[in-house]
Amino acid sequence: MSLRLRLTFFYVLFLGLVMAALAFALHLGVRASLYRALDASLQDALALAQGLINQEDHTAHLGEGEAGGWPPDLALFLFQEGRLVDRKGVNLPPPPAQAGCWSRGEVRYCGIRLEQGFLVAARSAEWVEAASDRLDRLLEVALPLALLLSFGAGYWLAGQALAPLDALTLKALELSERPDPKARLPEPRSRDELHRLARAQNRLLSALEAHLEKERRFLQNAAHELRTPLAALVGRLEQALEQDPPARRPLERAREASIDLWHLVERLLLLARAERMGAKEPVDFGAVVLEALEEVETRGKALELDLPHAPCPLKGDPILLKAAVRNLLDNAFKFARSRVRVGLRCQNGILLEVADDGPGVPPGEEERIFEAFHQASPAHRSQGSGLGLALVRRVAELHGGRAVYKMRGEGALFLLELPGEASGAWP
Repeated sequence: MSLRLRLTFFYVLFLGLVMAALAFALHLGVRASLYRALDASLQDALALAQGLINQEDHTAHLGEGEAGGWPPDLALFLFQEGRLVDRKGVNLPPPPAQAGCWSRGEVRYCGIRLEQGFLVAARSAEWVEAASDRLDRLLEVALPLALLLSFGAGYWLAGQALAPLDALTLKALELSERPDPKARLPEPRSRDELHRLARAQNRLLSALEAHLEKERRFLQNAAHELRTPLAALVGRLEQALEQDPPARRPLERAREASIDLWHLVERLLLLARAERMGAKEPVDFGAVVLEALEEVETRGKALELDLPHAPCPLKGDPILLKAAVRNLLDNAFKFARSRVRVGLRCQNGILLEVADDGPGVPPGEEERIFEAFHQASPAHRSQGSGLGLALVRRVAELHGGRAVYKMRGEGALFLLELPGEASGAWP
């Protein structure tokens, strides 16, 4: 259940309890008010009836009042020495001889003490009960309707109150899918709890950005510092290979290790460049693929090409795009047994397919091979630094695309999907 719905239910539950208590108090108050009005009318009738009491032969009885002076539903009872000696008005059950006001059934009685005994007035209380019942029926209809309207209004108000929180959530999800160290959460204008939450999250993001920037500078500086001595080391090893043939095999291994280190440094530099990629420029991706093919080492493997004749325009960083394509090609030629197939499609976005007939990727490693420094099991694709495919995926994400691995019966198939210039962002 969503927070919005829970808040609405709690609000309606609390409002329902309050309204039920108010309705019960209203029922009791109206009922008491009606009985007070009825008792007042009976007291007035008793005050008028006292002047009608006559005594003849030491026996009290009610005289005849004015024709229009009695309500049609009023009854008067005169008691002397505990006995009913006279009565007037409508036929109602005789009450006991006592003072005060009380109810018996649906009849209301009020009595006063006289010198001769007691005088009691009575009227039917059916209209009080009827009015109370009408009020109860009205409340039975009004309360559920009011709660229903309150639920709708409360749900709308909760939505309005939580709208800034929804905006924060959507922005956070967007940042999780397409991380941007410089992006921040929207801060509500109101200086409330959500504003403080957004401000705290933005401060956290700023601290993380500073930390990442520090790590990027360290990575870049370390790569720059390593590139020069590695280049010198490779050059000296090549000179040693020319001058000292007897030690050729150990020197060749040292040269290969130096070249691997050099490639590692180059990829670290490219990763640092990817994290601070600047403005994009128009690029023909078909030309980028051809340039990468010219530079890659085929290792004696056959190459099958399926490239379009028309350009494949997009906006991006040509150095990073070329590095991503070259890493895919290096990966394919490294693990292929005999052939590599490269296909490019430029309709509804750009799709580069690089397939080889090598051992493929073991089950469960399909996503982890794109993690930096991760290597598959030794029986499969275990050689290299583990940065090539990580660079490919990062470059694809920075250009609004994606890099994926597809299962095949034999070999590996890597797809690089990018948005074309006319197609917009990749869905």
